[in-house]
Amino acid sequence: MQQETTENWHSVGNWKHGRVRSGAKTMIWVSLLFGIAFTGISLPGVLALPVEIGKDNYAALLVLLFPLVGVGALAVFVHTVIAWRKFGTTELCLDPAPGSVGGDFGGYLDTRIAWTPSLEMNITLECQHLKTTGTGKNRSTRTRVIWQRDGLARLSPAHPGTRCEFRFDIPEGLPQSEKASSDYHRWLLQLECDLPGVNFKRDFVVPVFRTGVAQRSSLGIDYVKDSSPLTGASIPNLAISNTADGLVFYYPWNRHLWAGIMTTCFGIVFAAAGYFAGTQSASLLFPIVFGGIGSACVLAGLYTLGNTLTTTVSDRGIRIVRNIFGVRFQRSATLDQIVKLERRIGSQMQMGSRTRIYYKIDAQTRDGRTITIADTLEGSRHADFIEGKIRDSLWPEHGKDADRLELVID
Repeated sequence: MQQETTENWHSVGNWKHGRVRSGAKTMIWVSLLFGIAFTGISLPGVLALPVEIGKDNYAALLVLLFPLVGVGALAVFVHTVIAWRKFGTTELCLDPAPGSVGGDFGGYLDTRIAWTPSLEMNITLECQHLKTTGTGKNRSTRTRVIWQRDGLARLSPAHPGTRCEFRFDIPEGLPQSEKASSDYHRWLLQLECDLPGVNFKRDFVVPVFRTGVAQRSSLGIDYVKDSSPLTGASIPNLAISNTADGLVFYYPWNRHLWAGIMTTCFGIVFAAAGYFAGTQSASLLFPIVFGGIGSACVLAGLYTLGNTLTTTVSDRGIRIVRNIFGVRFQRSATLDQIVKLERRIGSQMQMGSRTRIYYKIDAQTRDGRTITIADTLEGSRHADFIEGKIRDSLWPEHGKDADRLELVID
């Protein structure tokens, strides 16, 4: 079955002769249809608003949400049309074709972007798990990234403007591309380049399969991981310093400011709703259920807002100090207690067609403890940089233990 899928990889997705087109043109029509649909559906309700407001039915104002969505979709339509006229069709040429789990995923594309030495193209390859649940109006699709690698592509002048080349080293054990269904895996390549006026953004659903024998790219370029490593990192809400005690990571109380505020406010509203519902119905069910959930959210929000984290790493081991509203909690492990280090995706946030990935690095000890050394590291480049800092601090001689950090796919 595996060999058959690999041999017929063209039938799994819209890929022909090792060439892949982006979904930019599809987005033009999708945004236009959404804009027309939401604007048209809401038109009768909008026209009836004056009458409903005259009846003191202010809840009818909610109908304005539909034209707002429609206008937003039409704005996206205009933006995508402008981008399409500027950049035109972009076709990705794969090398090898298809990409290989345990081997390489590589290729190139030629763009209309005028080449300059200072030009940078951000590139991200993701393995995603998409699962659709529910039916009809309750239908929803959840996208979860299970592996990601980001960096900078190699750029060079070429007709009609700039050639973008890249090569990724894909670990063993990852899922291969599957046909779209209610529960499947796909591989997504994303490219972004900041330009005057309209930025260049393209997404490609690409083929990556278990090919039996690992396939390698013939492109004579470095892997994305090695071609653009960070030599310094400015990570929001994380201060890094070298002290006499070792390498210190300091996470301030406001590192998850909006999450803490929203969770706290949600809990207060939820608890208040339960209280008022209970007074109206003379039943304890609403105060207990809503109040319990609301109180839990308030506590979680206050915890998020009220704690700082200080991590110290040296060749003696690690020490973690968490301060929660002035109360200190400490965990530590000596170097000989650390069995291995693990890097995993700690959290992810969907932002339109992009997913923001935040990594964490844990230490596993001989007595079964998991101690988080660093978290909230956005993107694999930042995670690589911090991983190197931790490795150099724990094993300054770069002995065999320095290679024990492994990627965990969860």
